[in-house]
Amino acid sequence: MLLTALFCGACSNSVSEIGEERDDSSSAEVAPAEDAPVQVKIVADSAHEGMLRVQPMGASIFLGSDDERAKASEKPRMKVTLDYDFSLGVHEFSCADYELASQMDDGLRADLECVAGNVPKVNVSYYDAVLIANAYGKAKGVDTAYTYLNRLFDQNGNCAYLEGLTFHPEVEGFRLPTEAEWVVAASAAWNPEQSWNAANSGIVRREICDFVDSVGFCDLAGNVLELTNDWLGNLRDTAVTNYAGAPVGNSLLEKVVKGGSIIQPASDMTLYSRGDVYTVSTSTTTGYMGFRLAFGAIPHASWMASNGSAVGDLPVIKASSADIRQKVGTTRVKLAFRNNQTGNLAFVDYKDGRVNVAEIFDTLPVFHPEISPDGMKVAFCTGIEGVSGKSALYVRNLDADGSGLVKLDVESAAIPRWYVDASGDTSIVYVDDAGDNSDDAAFFTKATWSVPFSQGRFGKPKKILSGAYHGGVSREGHSDGIHRAVSGSKRLRVNVDGKDDIWLDGAQACNASLSGDGTDRTLFLDFGSAAGRNFAGKKYATHERLIVADSSGKLVRAIPAPDGYTFDHSEWADREDLAVVTIVNSAGAHRKIALVDVGDSSIVDLVEGEELWHPCLWAMSKSVAGNLELDSAGVYRDAVYQEGEKAMSVKMRMFWDNKDSFELIALGSSRTERGVDPLQFSMPSFNFGSVGGDLWAELYMANNYVLPHAKNLKYLVIEISPDLMSNSRSARMFTLFEQAPGYIYDRNHQFWKDSVPAEFIRIVDENNRYTVEDSLEYVNTLGLLKLESRGWGSDVQVMRDTILSQMDEKIYKKVVDSLTTFIDTTQNKGFKVIGLVYPQSPQYASTGSFGRHGTQRSLAKQTLDYFDSLSREYPHFILVDENKFGAHDYTDSMAYDFDHLSALGAERLSARLDSLLKNSP
Repeated sequence: MLLTALFCGACSNSVSEIGEERDDSSSAEVAPAEDAPVQVKIVADSAHEGMLRVQPMGASIFLGSDDERAKASEKPRMKVTLDYDFSLGVHEFSCADYELASQMDDGLRADLECVAGNVPKVNVSYYDAVLIANAYGKAKGVDTAYTYLNRLFDQNGNCAYLEGLTFHPEVEGFRLPTEAEWVVAASAAWNPEQSWNAANSGIVRREICDFVDSVGFCDLAGNVLELTNDWLGNLRDTAVTNYAGAPVGNSLLEKVVKGGSIIQPASDMTLYSRGDVYTVSTSTTTGYMGFRLAFGAIPHASWMASNGSAVGDLPVIKASSADIRQKVGTTRVKLAFRNNQTGNLAFVDYKDGRVNVAEIFDTLPVFHPEISPDGMKVAFCTGIEGVSGKSALYVRNLDADGSGLVKLDVESAAIPRWYVDASGDTSIVYVDDAGDNSDDAAFFTKATWSVPFSQGRFGKPKKILSGAYHGGVSREGHSDGIHRAVSGSKRLRVNVDGKDDIWLDGAQACNASLSGDGTDRTLFLDFGSAAGRNFAGKKYATHERLIVADSSGKLVRAIPAPDGYTFDHSEWADREDLAVVTIVNSAGAHRKIALVDVGDSSIVDLVEGEELWHPCLWAMSKSVAGNLELDSAGVYRDAVYQEGEKAMSVKMRMFWDNKDSFELIALGSSRTERGVDPLQFSMPSFNFGSVGGDLWAELYMANNYVLPHAKNLKYLVIEISPDLMSNSRSARMFTLFEQAPGYIYDRNHQFWKDSVPAEFIRIVDENNRYTVEDSLEYVNTLGLLKLESRGWGSDVQVMRDTILSQMDEKIYKKVVDSLTTFIDTTQNKGFKVIGLVYPQSPQYASTGSFGRHGTQRSLAKQTLDYFDSLSREYPHFILVDENKFGAHDYTDSMAYDFDHLSALGAERLSARLDSLLKNSP
């Protein structure tokens, strides 16, 4: 039975009050801010028990707000119109509902916390919710709205990743609601004062439907925070119809959550809020977050890119990272191509097992993308093979924003190809016209050029050949000139040591590509030529064979296209015997991009879409890793664990690159990450804090990384947060150490304590490239994540019971003992240990809790008194208490929230600590 609590004693309203269909006279008014109300009809869904049918009738609502107090991700207001009907669960998905769903999917574990069927199902990730929605659909005999390739579960049994996840808005199935759908339904009778919240819940999830609004929905405000289907993206001051969120996840894979929860005051619950106190990524789970189901298709769903442009359906991933590793030998692989439906550059990064299609949305036409040798940039042109005319050539970073765009200042440049010479210098080879090459006189009026490219800038172009050889060049054994060049439109032209020749008996050919592995093989497509038929031993139609010629022009391979399809846009990949092609159906649509093994003729579909062109597949060079494992060394990210790991992967690179210079290193949780500003210290300093950190993680990092490798260390700052000291070793960041390949690889090599190979630093840099966002957030500030000033808040949150369980008490004591041992064993090591207590909201002084995560104030005082006594016993240990149990002088302007400092607070704390250290003996 669906949403059973609606029809039980837990509900405040009777069945007739909620289940009775309403006529137009009881339609709800949705009032978007100061705008005039619009009518939305909400009726019982007779086809889906326990759901209400929402009929927007073209109603418009606003997402976000122009309120100055709103977060950056919540501004500005954006108008959204829905022109379709949908159904929404009366209440949050319950434990009873989960029991039914779990019977349809063996991967959904039994939930021992769901002792009562009428409470919301919590501790679910977004991926869990997707699996549950699919399972529920199967139980109800309807199609599933989500597909995926593989799924990964963490040690707690939660789904932490769904590789190749695709949402199908056209399917009439159970799914999570979009943010816009949720706001339409909630706007009808929004009243947070009638909710389970921090003031009345006891910070415990409550039974569903104790609070029912005037249209029949339960707990849209309060009880548990609710996941939506939307990726968190920027809002715009514009109007969008059938909005379904951002097209892809941001760097943190954040999801939009709505409604507030038991840990929030009612006054903090708003319709425009889109997040939680902490980042909500696809793998985040908490005891106060759940979801409710929606049902129905979204016709003409519209996603909005970061530049404000509307986006249709994105291409679908067909090959997993495991498939790529099997064929290419590594997952350090990227695929770039043109989405011909949008005209944009799209790409897939198979690193870390997180595979999705990203698209760079702008107004530039993109043809023939070519990924740089280091995999970080992409060159492309605005002209196309076989068509004469002007073309511009660009290079940009291969990231979601397409940053760092530069244009080559020449009259015309087409079909770019990267080239690295023997000295390691990088250049781009291009032609000034990519048109028909069949007429000799016309062909030799065109030319092939080379232009150096370094540090994001073009050098001076140089003509290297007469004739437009856009299929690639080789300088093998010819340092001062071109050994070989090919062209393939409409003849297969080959220039060897300055002599031009036409192969394939002059028959028509196209999409020529010269191998870069030193074999000088040429890949091309023909039009059913006699030479091709004779070699294949049978007739075939245009582009039905992918042909390979050796360095002499002899045909050596002819790979057949799948039945009913042909090939197009053939290119060698960055591995011997591998090529990429587009797969074309009988109607001429380029529906797939595939990887072809010319050795065994096997074909693996990579991506599927409406119209996909010009693929380029890059793989990290094996020479980068030396004797190290390419997919393990320096890979400090993991598909299963996501929270805090992006920051840590960036910081691990910063540590390895600068370990010999740091004199002060601060370890800790997000309080450290946001509270220590290295620029305020008079010595080279590094903020090594991260979301999810605790004392277990601090000591692990100190013993295995900092102490063995930071040779000039003078001060090690250890965060002491009593409310985090009952965390088990399996909590949060420590989970990453046990799962991310880089940490495991380091451990298996004794953390490189004897010596750090030069190639190891190189591969760490390759595997943890700085993005523009990283540079702004971490690199320029040496690890500090700067936050705006939002104040300590009007109320405080206590997320855990202040009275520790017997098990928690044991953990707490063990943490204290472990830190004591660390302090004892670091005597006479040449550096000082600083135990730093970060300020939290002064309002905690009026509670029984030390801070947000609990722990009785009396126990916290005993703990800090104990460490204060150690500071008198051990001369190298200093306790710095900036919290003083709330009696501190950090004002609202220095706070981001209840227990984190803003950039101003970090500046004060760091300057104070620097002054203390400079004046300490």
